[in-house]
Amino acid sequence: MSRISLTPRRAVAITATLGLLSIFPPLATDMYLAALGDLATSMNASHTAAELSLSIFFLGLCFGQILIGPLTDTYGRKAPLLVGIVLFTGTSIILPLLSNIAWFNALRFIQAIGASAGMVVGRAMVKDLYEGRQAAKVMTVLVMLLTIGPIVSPTLGSLLLETFGWKSIFVTMALISVVALALSCVTLPETLPVAERKEQPFRTGMKTAGLLLSQGKFVTMALVAGMIQSGMFAFITGSSGVFQGIFGLSSFEFGIMFAVIATALIIFGRVNGVLLNRYSPEQILKAVLPLFVASTLVLTVMSQSNSLIAFAVPLWVSIGLVGLLSSNAMAIAMELTKAGAGMGSALLGAIQFAIAFTVSSSVAIGGTSTALPMSLGLLVPASFAAVLFFVAERFARKPDTQSAAL
Repeated sequence: MSRISLTPRRAVAITATLGLLSIFPPLATDMYLAALGDLATSMNASHTAAELSLSIFFLGLCFGQILIGPLTDTYGRKAPLLVGIVLFTGTSIILPLLSNIAWFNALRFIQAIGASAGMVVGRAMVKDLYEGRQAAKVMTVLVMLLTIGPIVSPTLGSLLLETFGWKSIFVTMALISVVALALSCVTLPETLPVAERKEQPFRTGMKTAGLLLSQGKFVTMALVAGMIQSGMFAFITGSSGVFQGIFGLSSFEFGIMFAVIATALIIFGRVNGVLLNRYSPEQILKAVLPLFVASTLVLTVMSQSNSLIAFAVPLWVSIGLVGLLSSNAMAIAMELTKAGAGMGSALLGAIQFAIAFTVSSSVAIGGTSTALPMSLGLLVPASFAAVLFFVAERFARKPDTQSAAL
């Protein structure tokens, strides 16, 4: 349990700041979705090359979390976080100055490393401060706050695009990250005592990673969380081509549609908070995972429809279930990390974004002539997540004991 005394006001301030940090990835992806065409034209590149900047960003998030996780177990949570925010700010300033898509995509990889700091530290701080259902509730709040990014970013990005051009989107990212840096300095405590820190971050981190990866339940829940969360990235990658290319929405209309679908994350997040008052995260996963598979199956069938509403409704339900399920799966996985919360958070995030990179790239390569690639980007991982969860539950003979060694 946390040794830090948290008043209600301080707890709210910490959660809000962690929520702001968690929106760096959606800010860096969703806000320029409508500008992908303008970006490609500006750099004399193909639309596919511009879309790959999303997949490369997800790959950078994967690598960045593996890099930063061990550092947070050695140098505390706060210092690596502040370095990451500064890195994100600097790259956001440089990106609009580039004119070559290859250099742009390379720097997007670096920007993602900076963005990953908030994700790693956020999960680790929740683990430091809370346990059990309370941790799941706070994780749900963070997921709900995370929805501010997908809801606001596309519309804000569309307005910036139409008013100032695509470069202003990255300037806005830099300004928001400066605000986050100030809030982090003022509101966030150091949650990892010096006495509990590890020596030799990468050697100790590798040992901790080995112990965690030897836990069947941790690996199962990390994979389940990653497969569930990858549905959101399939949506992010394919949404512009589907709604603008197939259904003919303008950039502003696309921003509105994206926001409407993303509101499902808030609604289902509220539902999850109510469910956690009565049920454990494991019970919620067991009951809701089949519904998730069913909704994505309906979405895949409707991907051949010419009706925007017929396609959008099952997509709305599916995205809402992504938020509900992923927060519970992440809470279960983080509960198993014990004293290695930094490395555990890094592994969890790296697994998630490795899967996200695979799914996102597949959706991008699948093209935008139909909505089928994006729909399959939700259905296939959802099906694998359900099969893995229920098979692992059925064949589990005894609880893992490796976590005691962390």
